[in-house]
Amino acid sequence: MPQLWLNNKVAVEKNELVSSFYKERNLAQELWRYKNKPYGIKRLQKGGNGRKLLIDFDTLPREIQEALGDPRKVGHILERYYRIDSDTVEYYGDYKRPHSGYLTTKEQEQYIVNASVMHAVVRLEQDRIIERRNKRGSLRGLGSTLCTDVITFNETLKVRHKVTHNIPSNDRRFKEYLKAFKMEGLYSIIKDPMGTGRQNARKVDNSVLEIIKGLFIDGYKPTATEIARNYEAFLSGYAEVYNEKTGELYNPKDFPKLSESTVKNYLAQWEHKIGTHKKRSGNRQTYIANYIPHGQMDLPKKAGSMISIDDRQPPFWYEKGKRMWFYIGMDVASGCITTFVYGKSKEGIIVDFYRQMVRFHAEYNLGLPIELECESSLNSSFKNTILREGNMFKHVRIEANNAQGKIIERRFGAIRYEVEKKAPGWIARPFAKKESNQAGPGDNMIIPYDELVAARLSEIEDWNNSPHHENNELSKWEYFLQNQHEETNHINYKAILPHIGYSTQTSCHRGYITLQGRKRAIAENGKILTGSSLIEKMKVIEGKDVEVRWLDSMNGEVLKAYAYIDDRFMCEVIEMPRFNRAKAEQTKADKAAMELQSHYAMTVIGYAQTTAKQIEKVGFNDLSPKPERKFQIPNLKRYEANEEFAEVEILDEVHPDDNEILYNQNSDAPSSWRDNFLK
Repeated sequence: MPQLWLNNKVAVEKNELVSSFYKERNLAQELWRYKNKPYGIKRLQKGGNGRKLLIDFDTLPREIQEALGDPRKVGHILERYYRIDSDTVEYYGDYKRPHSGYLTTKEQEQYIVNASVMHAVVRLEQDRIIERRNKRGSLRGLGSTLCTDVITFNETLKVRHKVTHNIPSNDRRFKEYLKAFKMEGLYSIIKDPMGTGRQNARKVDNSVLEIIKGLFIDGYKPTATEIARNYEAFLSGYAEVYNEKTGELYNPKDFPKLSESTVKNYLAQWEHKIGTHKKRSGNRQTYIANYIPHGQMDLPKKAGSMISIDDRQPPFWYEKGKRMWFYIGMDVASGCITTFVYGKSKEGIIVDFYRQMVRFHAEYNLGLPIELECESSLNSSFKNTILREGNMFKHVRIEANNAQGKIIERRFGAIRYEVEKKAPGWIARPFAKKESNQAGPGDNMIIPYDELVAARLSEIEDWNNSPHHENNELSKWEYFLQNQHEETNHINYKAILPHIGYSTQTSCHRGYITLQGRKRAIAENGKILTGSSLIEKMKVIEGKDVEVRWLDSMNGEVLKAYAYIDDRFMCEVIEMPRFNRAKAEQTKADKAAMELQSHYAMTVIGYAQTTAKQIEKVGFNDLSPKPERKFQIPNLKRYEANEEFAEVEILDEVHPDDNEILYNQNSDAPSSWRDNFLK
């Protein structure tokens, strides 16, 4: 702000000029150029040693003088009161119309100027009221003088602040404007504060939108031009429009005439497209890609935290127009493909996939992944069985046909264009965006099925052995094995075997359950039972038919087997360890197996002996009355029991020579059952 200086001079600081009218270098050149001339810009004081450079106000060009203002001249009365408050700036910056959003920058700037002027008017009014009352003058005409001050203040605003207000200049309207400002403050300055002005002015209201959007979602997917024509036919009486849900018949007299461009513009607006396209879209993936925001997440760092699974058809033909199916599971943290199955169709592929997942993790002694993300088309049937949270996985997220919701979909793109594209017979997408991914010349090759399988499996092998995306020193496979999460799930066979295990009908006989031609022992929690635990199980299943649900391992052996009766879990079934018959070749493992088999058998024998001892011999006399013999055959000899007992004949003692012909039960028997078992 220019300041009075000695001898009625006015001084202007360098910063006031550099910031708005000169560049610092240009200002220095101007001062040097006119230093010794009788005209041009001049210094009042040199800068340096703590002093500020001051410029002579009277030597500045007229436009700069007018912009800065001469303090020797009396300015506009409102200049004394005019200032912009931070609260005013903040209020209009944050204000939001309910129906049209935040104020534009241009609106904010205008409202800030208007409000600041009105604040100045209110302050000036208070001072004038006090002055007139002190002089015992009348307050009549005060509003008109304020209106005049506001009108004339625009010139000062234009010169000094480069802005103007648009406060009403009509005396009556100004007084209404001032009254509203006093009552409502900053809010009163805003034009159409609720944002309903444009809403009320437009012809297309909700009832009109109801018709044009309703016509737009017709099954044959009409264009916006066709909708405009149909709407015109409706207004002209050549067509009827009704609400299919309520049966209401719309009256064309209640609706305005619309141009074709108006109909197109409204149907093209996002707020309407997002609803109409959802009804019209036959491709959910495309709709989601165009309208639905996708999640932005960081990938997990530990293997086993999440597995992403989906089906895919490698872009190769094994017959004309036929491609094989793969179902693939990929560990998200490592990018390693851990589970895969394939076939010529989807039939049964998902059940084989989950079986293979269990086999794989059991083979490497790993827990199942903590979380699963999958698509719903094949997995929905398992939602209440193996995919119920807590059975196979702690967390399960099933995406309803949403490619962006599964990380494996993005990995498939890399496999397709970085790996498979180099292979013979690769088929391009019909509408690939990149020229390099479009089909080349010639027809597609036919690759025999067996060769196709071998090539794709080889690519999975190469993929797992390729460098990890973050740690190039490790392959995806090495990263997977070395960075397992500590809380991966133990394999809950009891929960999953009833749903994905193979079923075999068999029976329990003499403590063994036959499976795959081998007699297997009764067990629980991975341990063959002996003692009272074994007896309790045999009381329930011995001699009964059972259903064994089992799963094979990677090498074809039985990985885990459980026995059920009427869908009730009975026991685990484990193959009894075998031992070498020849003592000379027996190892420690053989001796341990021999000991276990002995305990297993002795449990049953011991129970039989204990049970037998507990049985007391009981006599039985038949006291029922004898039937009267009314029919008899003459001369037939009958045995009639005498009521008196006959004397028992006492035989002589056995002669010692006769002992040789009697069987001695102990003469050929071993000392114990164990000796017989081990013989």
